[in-house]
Amino acid sequence: MADQRPDTANCGLTLITDHGAQAATGAPTTTLLEAMRNAGLPVRKACRNGVCGLCRCRLLSGEITYHWKEPHGLWQKDIEQGYILPCIAYPLGDLVVDGIPLLEPGG
Repeated sequence: MADQRPDTANCGLTLITDHGAQAATGAPTTTLLEAMRNAGLPVRKACRNGVCGLCRCRLLSGEITYHWKEPHGLWQKDIEQGYILPCIAYPLGDLVVDGIPLLEPGG
């Protein structure tokens, strides 16, 4: 069997909201926001380029990359506390993410 290249292998995602945890998969070529929405989570979003901070959530384990983008929607203290912006974040492996902001029903 051929080795799977790490840049194309799917990552396991554990997505935690106020309604519980949900397992999903993501790819290093897909933003976390896209992976969350593909998993059926109605995640709050606005700018999709790391400026507004509306999709902010906390990375409990794992690593992400923003590639060439900067998370302008986060303060330094947020970054130090593990907050990320899934709209511009790409998984580098399996992740656990908490505090995912969901749309209110009918929102």
